[in-house]
Amino acid sequence: MTLLPSLPLRRAAGGGAALAVLLAASASAAAAPALAEEAPPAVIEVGFLSPGTLPRPAGTLTEAHFLTHQFSLSGQRPDGARVTGAELTVDFGGAADVAEFRFRPECRVAGTLATCPVTMPDGSGDPEAYVPFLVRPKLGTAAGARGVVRATVRADNARPALATPTELPVKVADHDRVVLGGFPDPPSLTVPPGGRATLPFVLTNTGARPLGRVTLTADGFDGDETVVFPGDHRNCRYTTKDPKDPASARTGMSCVFATAVEPGATYRTAPGLSVALAGLAERGRVRLTASVGAPAGSGVAGRSAPLALVPATSPLPPRVPVPVDAYTADAPPVIGVRSEPAADGAAVGASVRTEVGREVTARVGVENRGRAPLAAPSVLVEVPRGVEVVRPDPRCRPEQALPWRTTDARPTFGDRPGDAAPVPTGTVHRCTDPAGLAPGGRRLFSFALRPTQVLDGAKGVVFHPTPSPYDVSQRAKVAFLSVTATAAATASPSPSAIPSPSPTATPSPVATPTTAPTTAPAVPSSGALAATGAGNAPVLLGVAAALTAAGVLLVVRRRAAAPEARDPR
Repeated sequence: MTLLPSLPLRRAAGGGAALAVLLAASASAAAAPALAEEAPPAVIEVGFLSPGTLPRPAGTLTEAHFLTHQFSLSGQRPDGARVTGAELTVDFGGAADVAEFRFRPECRVAGTLATCPVTMPDGSGDPEAYVPFLVRPKLGTAAGARGVVRATVRADNARPALATPTELPVKVADHDRVVLGGFPDPPSLTVPPGGRATLPFVLTNTGARPLGRVTLTADGFDGDETVVFPGDHRNCRYTTKDPKDPASARTGMSCVFATAVEPGATYRTAPGLSVALAGLAERGRVRLTASVGAPAGSGVAGRSAPLALVPATSPLPPRVPVPVDAYTADAPPVIGVRSEPAADGAAVGASVRTEVGREVTARVGVENRGRAPLAAPSVLVEVPRGVEVVRPDPRCRPEQALPWRTTDARPTFGDRPGDAAPVPTGTVHRCTDPAGLAPGGRRLFSFALRPTQVLDGAKGVVFHPTPSPYDVSQRAKVAFLSVTATAAATASPSPSAIPSPSPTATPSPVATPTTAPTTAPAVPSSGALAATGAGNAPVLLGVAAALTAAGVLLVVRRRAAAPEARDPR
């Protein structure tokens, strides 16, 4: 026999069950809006960038026929968090009959679908992420053929702003086009300091018909005038740095090739296109363009053998899709040009303090800031007037004749009686060490000096006479030897006399002028390079550099009194 609970107990039990059901239903109803609010936000925007129509090909398909297309993705969650787990699926089935497609290695390609992982922006940099891919029209495609590429996106914590796919049209048309390629990868060319190098590149006709004229233009990117073109081909016209001086550096060139350029064929120039760096420039950038139109502008006509186009036999390496933007999608290639590693010496000065008649040691020399050893580092050292050289470094010898003292009889600023800071000639030594100096190293020369008068920061000059291959201004070629001498201490009548301070020497950094000269100053002649102190007035504020045929750095611009005072002329 089954015992049943009493009726009140069963009602209580039944009422509790009903209450539980009601409470659960109420909780579910309350949770429904909360679940709707937690749905991923629809914030991912998808756009695209296309170079336009694809030229109908003929002859042979090459890497140059590929053109970059891309989808761009942007968006951030309302709470500021980055969108994670994003993937873009590109469906190119709608254009597979008219074009070929190539995607980056990280994309998974299955049939006509390519799924590419995307790292979405976090708001700290570029607001967009990019998925580039290459498109090449198929050989035999008719002009006017069309297709469409569709893209959809998904992510772990966000949804696309639009529910429909983003469509990118693909169209093939008849038009002439020449493409440059075959540049160094990365796009950089090294030339020897003061020398030249050949810039490798090829040109391909990606259109469907032969061309009877092609124009090639090379110039400095964004107004860069450090890259020069030393050729002199008669089918080229050259832009000069000084438009009024045809003999000045050639900073641009435009060449016309009146020869048959077959469709699908690739060519190179013969001889190769030579580039160099102007003067002592360290680096520059050159831009190349090719077109089927007539050259624009004018220039100095070349007079030597013409630059020719000849068939290129070596195939181009496969292209890899790289991100582009609205400014670089169809922009001309830009190649960086820089010099090979070279030594770059900089003068090292010093600052010493002592008493009149008391000996002090100053150590000056040269530092190699370049990327190659500096052979036989040397400096010219001129001590201030009023300072006696007691013992020069054994590697130093006095200079008896200097070019700036014999080329002109006119006095230079600082030598005239009315100048605020007279600068008579001091003693000059040439110091040379036969051992090479490694990059980053210093070679110093010691001078035992004895001031013969009170000096307040009297300035001597330290020169490194070898031109820098990197610094056109040559500012680091000049440093200062500063000497301060106080009056000798006299004995006090008190038994507890205070001893005089010991002489001190402090290395000083290479002098860098606060104002670079805007024009090349004249070479000084009878004037000196060292200065005596003039109270607390700063001297030798501006420094410029010039080199004689012997390679000696000659010029130091000086200012007297206040820094804003102008040099008298």
